[in-house]
Amino acid sequence: MTKKGRGRFYKITPLKGFANRDIAMNAAWIDEYRERVYDQIKDLPQSALDFEARGTGITIGRLLLHMGWAESLWIGRITGVEASPGLSELLSPGSLENFENKPCISPGAEALIDICRRVRNEMTIPGLKSTSDADASCWKDGSTFRGVLGQLQWHWIYHSGQVGLIRFEWGSDYEWTMGSPMAPEM
Repeated sequence: MTKKGRGRFYKITPLKGFANRDIAMNAAWIDEYRERVYDQIKDLPQSALDFEARGTGITIGRLLLHMGWAESLWIGRITGVEASPGLSELLSPGSLENFENKPCISPGAEALIDICRRVRNEMTIPGLKSTSDADASCWKDGSTFRGVLGQLQWHWIYHSGQVGLIRFEWGSDYEWTMGSPMAPEM
């Protein structure tokens, strides 16, 4: 079976209420990439979320928790916003340290999406709204907000491909569709 996916969008509007337009635009792109991943999984049953890709220890459920965990880690580092203890506990199976262990049964698709939305709503957006300089150093190695947010965008895109492959190996393909033209017609 093949799921026809939601349309991808390439004209993104900066999020409102941010001190810096570039930060608002980066946050909006991360939102778009998150929504693409959510659409890849929201129809999947538990067996698909827990399907292990050929002995790798990687499941779709683990990947979603990992993406949420990584976002909370980096947003926490660059903004100082900390995850609540309850959110940290939900994200802990996605920690890199846990990848040495066999994946546990993941929450259902709706719960996985809700956990990642909590990271966005409780940490990412509040932490970034007051950031006034996208190119300011935000970490002791000299990393900038723009650089870290670019990494977070890449992280969602990279693991989206893995989600798609695991979904396919489980037995359900995903067809990407366009929500708007990718490039203007000449």
